Amino acid sequence: MKSLRTVLAAAALAALAVTATPFTAHAADSPPAGQTAAVPNPPTGRLHAYYDYWYQNECGSWSGSAASWGECKNNAASLWNLRYPGSLDDVWVYYNSNYGGAGRGVYNGAGLPDLRDWSFGPGGSGAGKSLYHNIASHRVVNLP
Repeated sequence: MKSLRTVLAAAALAALAVTATPFTAHAADSPPAGQTAAVPNPPTGRLHAYYDYWYQNECGSWSGSAASWGECKNNAASLWNLRYPGSLDDVWVYYNSNYGGAGRGVYNGAGLPDLRDWSFGPGGSGAGKSLYHNIASHRVVNLP
């Protein structure tokens, strides 16, 4: 019975992930031809931000929420959520410091190799703007 509940819960989460796509980010397929990605594997328990596309030139990483990204604020071109699987393994990135403005969810394990391809959701300053060079803070959360 427990395994059936696990399967049903996983199916429900997968269905939610598909319907929540406009507000959450998922991992990209692969780098462009001739370019290799610096893939941090296995999970590090941290959210990683990079100055360059495809996870090159790490700017910083955090094990928990960060009200300000410091040196990385408005400088990230790619990011990878490599928090350990479990409760509070997803992150919500924000347009402003102190968890303000528009936001976007990033599931555990998701890598966003080019933040120009993703934008903030509705509500608050920065709504609809690209994540590229616009992330100022993040909070660890449980996304649906």
